[in-house]
Amino acid sequence: MKEAFEIARLIQKSLKGQLSGSEEQRLSGWRKASALNEDAFRKMISDDFYVTGMEKQEVFDYRVAYGRFLQRKYQQRHKRRVLMNVARVAAVVIPFMLATVLYISVNREADPVIEQVASGTTILPGTSKALLTLSDGQTIPLGHDAVDSTIVTEGMRINATSSGLTYANATGNRSIVYNKLEIPRGGEFCLTLSDGTRVWLNSETSIQYPVVFGAKERRVFVQGEAYFEVSKDAKKPFIVQFASSTVTVLGTSFNIRAYPEEGQSQTTLAEGSVKIYSPGNSILLRPGEQAEVDALSGEMIKREVDARNFTSWKDGRFVFERQPLERIMQTLERWYDIRVIFKDEGARRISLSGDLRRYDDFSQVMKMLQMTGDVRFELHGNDVYITTE
Repeated sequence: MKEAFEIARLIQKSLKGQLSGSEEQRLSGWRKASALNEDAFRKMISDDFYVTGMEKQEVFDYRVAYGRFLQRKYQQRHKRRVLMNVARVAAVVIPFMLATVLYISVNREADPVIEQVASGTTILPGTSKALLTLSDGQTIPLGHDAVDSTIVTEGMRINATSSGLTYANATGNRSIVYNKLEIPRGGEFCLTLSDGTRVWLNSETSIQYPVVFGAKERRVFVQGEAYFEVSKDAKKPFIVQFASSTVTVLGTSFNIRAYPEEGQSQTTLAEGSVKIYSPGNSILLRPGEQAEVDALSGEMIKREVDARNFTSWKDGRFVFERQPLERIMQTLERWYDIRVIFKDEGARRISLSGDLRRYDDFSQVMKMLQMTGDVRFELHGNDVYITTE
């Protein structure tokens, strides 16, 4: 159990971005020692684990709980020998998880908890919603509040459901005409293009695309954040144009984040390969690599990353690893349609880590953030004020 508490201490410091070089190597070595350790680490940085663990710790004595855990594990070993292998796994993982909850619990006085000043308002997560603009200027609201429908335009049948838009069965006119799909603040939507390429669109994102692609290329225009799963077609490269950059692929999966107000764009590759072009520069990416382009200078930087940290939003999670609080709150602002005010400028630079459920209401997100940083949240309506302790 001694090692478990040491790892728990390192995990807590990691969540707050306070690891020294030697401590980071120690934790990294433990994570890499086995897939089981890495899986346990992922579980321990999730909001489910911390919130549930802390709530349970409030209602019973942790020493009694651990004693009961040992007793149950011993009884199960004798009563259900067929589960011996599972028990061995639990004996490795559970002490680390339990130690992490207990470590944070017994050190709560040393680490001030963020206080929430609630206004009685429940801030709900975003939902599926979008606005489709056809080539003739007609606009059609889409999303969970809209009725499923079929739209026929420019020789193309478009199937619209509460969560997505699919272009299929092209007939007749094959001239290049464009549609535009806009996702508002607090929204998301999924688009399937005429070639079968799927695009997940995040909040405050727009994409302009041909109803039917031409003979030489497949080109679309994006602003905001989108995840692409591109259908392979060796004869027609798929090109995404955003800000001052373009991405060229034949068939692959990648994420683009290009919000004008952020000052830079990021392309993160999950599968396959892509080539990024900006004025005077080009970079070839492999899986697990990211290209960041400065919007003003066009300077391009390539780095190795955990792609999941940048793509998990499409799977219902927000994963942050040692991210500045300012960047985290930019993401949450768009999704929850809130306004964030930093009353203390130093709070912007605080580095945090976490694994949050995307569809929780905002109060649950604050519970997670309050366990990982020395900051205070005050919630007034949809305004979130942030200061340091």
